[in-house]
Amino acid sequence: MRTPGVTTHPRRFGHGVRLISLTVLAGTFVASCSSDASTRATDAPTSTVAASASSAATTAPTDPVTASSPATEASTTDSTADSPPSTTTTDTASDTTAAPATTAAETTTVPVTAPPVPAGVTLRIGDQLDYLKTVLGEAGQDQDFPYTVDYAAFVGGPPMLQAFQGGALDAGFIGTTPLIFAQSAGLDLVGIAGWASSKQGGYGLVTAPGHDDISGWADLKGKTVAFQKGTAGEAVLLEALDAVGLTEDDINVVDVPQISVTATLEGGSADAGIQTEPLTSAYLANDPTAKLVIKAAALPDRTSVLISTTEALTDAGKSAALADYITRLVRAFAYLRDHQDLIAQGVYVKTYGLTPERAAELVAENGVTNFFQIPGDLLEPQQHLADLFAKSGQIPSTVDVSASFDPRFNALVAATQGS
Repeated sequence: MRTPGVTTHPRRFGHGVRLISLTVLAGTFVASCSSDASTRATDAPTSTVAASASSAATTAPTDPVTASSPATEASTTDSTADSPPSTTTTDTASDTTAAPATTAAETTTVPVTAPPVPAGVTLRIGDQLDYLKTVLGEAGQDQDFPYTVDYAAFVGGPPMLQAFQGGALDAGFIGTTPLIFAQSAGLDLVGIAGWASSKQGGYGLVTAPGHDDISGWADLKGKTVAFQKGTAGEAVLLEALDAVGLTEDDINVVDVPQISVTATLEGGSADAGIQTEPLTSAYLANDPTAKLVIKAAALPDRTSVLISTTEALTDAGKSAALADYITRLVRAFAYLRDHQDLIAQGVYVKTYGLTPERAAELVAENGVTNFFQIPGDLLEPQQHLADLFAKSGQIPSTVDVSASFDPRFNALVAATQGS
């Protein structure tokens, strides 16, 4: 049944993949819209916050690890990657993985409000294989939009940036890496909200079947590695190589679409690859002689950013719609923190055919997801990543990443998440 006010166009964006009931968040997958309406949150996003972005420092905490209501969350995520999967444990603020702190955003003259949306507004949203649509649907936050939401589906950030460049979108979500490329290319885009998983991202280093000579990033020197350039996968690789004193010049690069990494490894064209879940789990299940060496946990690798054109932000109707849409997303993630079974069962088991045990492990490994104040603690590692891309020649020169964030909705996010 189609949600009122929502339209979805089965357009092809990126490697010919049609809009389907898959959901991707830089490797973190969320359940497709299949739960009974009685299990959903029913509170409508009717925030009336009105404050300047400079007031964000005084609002409720928004650390992706500790911000929640109540303070102790019932979830399935309080276990380490090597712990037995559980669906009844409790995730608390004891998670020690670094996450964005609650920091004051830069002051903007644009007020942070969630005003009534005027009639006739259409918000064109770039989604990654139904991710945003699914999050809202599972949490019951996709009902009674006071505007039309026009979704278009993509596979990865690069093709979405092309759609932005062509004027086809108002907003969308991407990883931190495409945001750097957008800024370098001079695209009229800024990050307006961000969220991160508390433990690790979905990307990791995997070996080709039968390879037992790679046990860490340093072992990649002289090896052939498959990944997609310009994506979060490349960011993971660049950061990891830099940490062990290597660069891309020290490896042989096979640049393939993310969905082709597995075939490249199985075909013997690479020694290792950068793969993401749940593709990693499926690959390892089919090729037991392959192995997962390590997963990425740096903040940029587990962060997603909602971006918008400045044209949409300066349009009163679309800006009001964005405020409402962000409010719904914040409430949806809060709901899913307390209903992690929707992620494990709805996506990993039903959609991807993983075992319930592996599904529970993945949910636990990723941790909970929370919004944070942008740019906050993301600023320093994001700048380092931009410098690495410039050094590797992926962008012509380094950029000041602080200019790629607009914090006008920070106070709204903080107030909604803290309520």
